[in-house]
Amino acid sequence: MRKASMLAAVSAFAIAASGQGFAQVQEEPDGVRKLDQVTVTAVKREQDLNDVPVAVTAFTADLREELGLDSLSDFARFTPSLAFSAGDDRVFIRGVGRQTNTNGSDPGVATYADGIYDSSTTAVSKSDFFVERVEVLRGPQGTLYGRNSIGGAINVLSKRPADTLEREVRLSIGNFETTEVQASVAGPLGDGLRGKLAGSYRNQDEGYFDNVAGGPSEAGAGEYTYFEAQLDADLSENFSLWLKADTQNGRFNNRTTNSASPYDLAPVPAGFLTPGPAFGYFQPGFTQEGAATSNPGVNDIRKFSVDTPTTSKLDDNYGLSAVATWNLDNIDIKYLGGYRTYFYDALRDDDGTSMLSYTFPLDAASPVAGEVMLGGPNCQWYLENVGPVCAAATVFPQRTFGYSEDKSFFSHELTAQSSDDSDFWWIVGAYMYDEDFRQESHFGNKAQPEISAPLAAAPNPSGDFVTAISDMETTSYALFGQADYALTDTVTLTGGLRYSMDKKSGSEWLRIIAYGIIPGFTVGGSGAATPALDLTAASVSYASAAGVASAVTIDPATGLATRDLENEWNALSGVAGIQWQPNDDTNYFLRYSRGYKSGGFNAGGISQFPQTGEELLDAFEIGAKKSFGGNLQVNATAYHYSYDGLQVPLDVEENGVRLTRFFNLADSSAQGFELETVWSPTDALRVMFSYAYNDSEVKDGCCFVDVADPYAIQPDANPVGQSDASGNQYQSLEGEMLPRTVPNKFGLNVSYDIPLGESGDLTLSGNYSWLDDTYHGVFNRSYTQTPSSDQVDLIGVWTSSEEAYRVVGYVKNVFDEQGFDGSTGTASYAPFGVSQTYYLTAPRTFGVQLQMHF
Repeated sequence: MRKASMLAAVSAFAIAASGQGFAQVQEEPDGVRKLDQVTVTAVKREQDLNDVPVAVTAFTADLREELGLDSLSDFARFTPSLAFSAGDDRVFIRGVGRQTNTNGSDPGVATYADGIYDSSTTAVSKSDFFVERVEVLRGPQGTLYGRNSIGGAINVLSKRPADTLEREVRLSIGNFETTEVQASVAGPLGDGLRGKLAGSYRNQDEGYFDNVAGGPSEAGAGEYTYFEAQLDADLSENFSLWLKADTQNGRFNNRTTNSASPYDLAPVPAGFLTPGPAFGYFQPGFTQEGAATSNPGVNDIRKFSVDTPTTSKLDDNYGLSAVATWNLDNIDIKYLGGYRTYFYDALRDDDGTSMLSYTFPLDAASPVAGEVMLGGPNCQWYLENVGPVCAAATVFPQRTFGYSEDKSFFSHELTAQSSDDSDFWWIVGAYMYDEDFRQESHFGNKAQPEISAPLAAAPNPSGDFVTAISDMETTSYALFGQADYALTDTVTLTGGLRYSMDKKSGSEWLRIIAYGIIPGFTVGGSGAATPALDLTAASVSYASAAGVASAVTIDPATGLATRDLENEWNALSGVAGIQWQPNDDTNYFLRYSRGYKSGGFNAGGISQFPQTGEELLDAFEIGAKKSFGGNLQVNATAYHYSYDGLQVPLDVEENGVRLTRFFNLADSSAQGFELETVWSPTDALRVMFSYAYNDSEVKDGCCFVDVADPYAIQPDANPVGQSDASGNQYQSLEGEMLPRTVPNKFGLNVSYDIPLGESGDLTLSGNYSWLDDTYHGVFNRSYTQTPSSDQVDLIGVWTSSEEAYRVVGYVKNVFDEQGFDGSTGTASYAPFGVSQTYYLTAPRTFGVQLQMHF
């Protein structure tokens, strides 16, 4: 399959050209629809998209409307080699991204709003009501952009106020009881001064997926508000200043995952610190919400049964952006600065069932365990030798997961670049980034009273059986520069360098409490007398290690263990390339770039090895962009990556407790091919097509334990004949594909314009997109793989003759196919082996939007 795909890709490359973006079209008198020249700022100056020697895809606001692209997930369907998982908010380009959201790690793809770095992806998914253009750059971009971007960069350009008064209102309704209002007013405020006020409110009352236990439907449901204010000022003939302030908040029932496997019926599932919830279905007299005693997701992935609704809220989200430009005779000096702060808080059901309580049988009566727990004297022993002095325990298995982020960051970039029309263009810049990020994870079981009062330990009023907190400050500095020299009228050389320095420091806190799983104190053995035991002191690592900046201490009042982390990294990276443009319709380029991502920490675990080293990427690209007759544009790129130090988080068991640890994979490689075409055979018809083939391989990866398959017995397991102290079998990762490398994907759009004379114009548009089977874990197993999926969308856009009104109607996912953008596996009680959880995409949605421009 891969060989055939690569052969097709090479053949296409031979006749074509690079992975560049969609273009708009314009009507010509000869009846043939000509392609517009889309201007981008991908290389820090305005250039036609097809003249840029970089693999970049651009989506204008008009194009987004015609294709019905609302979010980063939609962009990924039509951008070669771009993958996005909304479930865990991770972006990948050509298989390069971030494998974890843990505090102390960096993204692999940098996102920018108006050229200013933004650590979240929220700005990318903003409506085209606020956004003029989105540019997706593939490959390392460190010599033009401030933040490290080992995998690529995404830049979002806002719609700015003009010199004429513009007012717009949009009203939308859709299924799942969805309503949205967007409004803006923009225009001149005085001589050389323009302003804009804009905002939106969106509410979706019904979720995409149903809770059969009777709770609210979830996924997509919630309300969201956004407001922004802009000032654009020409302060002098050669100095301009643009300012934007924005705020947003929301309340959501945003379930993103569901299990497709039967409940784990073990008394204590693998990795659990408390008794299992589904074990209660074997016991008489259990209580629950609803009536489901088996996982409804097995038969219908859009159904679930839980007693705790998924909720989240976004508060205190404020952002400030500033772009100041000083135009001198032959030099432009620009400052781009931004600040953002926000608080995000979420809670979800972590046991995956609607079980409320059950009586845990004493050892000999357990119908599933079938054996007496080992350990010291227990209730069964007392019943046989002393008398009925103890009773069975009541278990309340209502596990929850609470997560919060409290983040603020500054981004400052200062550049100087040439602005004359000479053969030599250059840019130099300095960058500084400072981030303060507090992250908290609370695995709770407050319904179990023993957990709030562990035996001979500090009180635990939160009811958490695991509390993991980290507070990290990240400071990054960089100096970068790039120069382009026109060697001849058709040949241009490019060279650039970047020096990066990153420092991370902070603290981490951890507390671990177990209930009923410790030998001698099991629920089956000790019954109602079973205590909760504080395992913190026995679980944390006291050893010295890279990045550890203090000894571990335990607060006697809170029971939290804590230590400090600190280290810094630096690297030199750069780019070299050559571009040949033999005529106005042809652009060939060859490019080498070296990317770098800082090392970091797996903060919050107080593990033995908290630090991970930096990532380095050597990228080789060859591309071409070719226009045929003005109505066909073909762009193609082939690339090869040599990847050193890929940061991979893997679960490990330390002192009997499952924790996550970062590993660096020494050597990996990736290669692929990307194709984009735009064809307008007539003045009414446009066809756009994108395709990507990607392959990757771990060259050196030994040896690791797959906690979903600790004994390496699942199909495709690759044991090496060694085991750890717990008997878990080590496996080799050699030959595995890198996570979230989509082997094949393509997107197709066909649109047709129908002039209606004085009644306006109608554009009918249809999308088809397809994704190949994809692994989402470094262990390439069936439980980390999502199946191939496709989606069909239909969009209609009517515009009045004077463009004062526009109506957009859409049906997305017409055939209601279930798509997936992630998958994980968890060890489960036999005979099921491994439970699989999917990250889910939306079902069929439809609606209509009225736009009024006046």
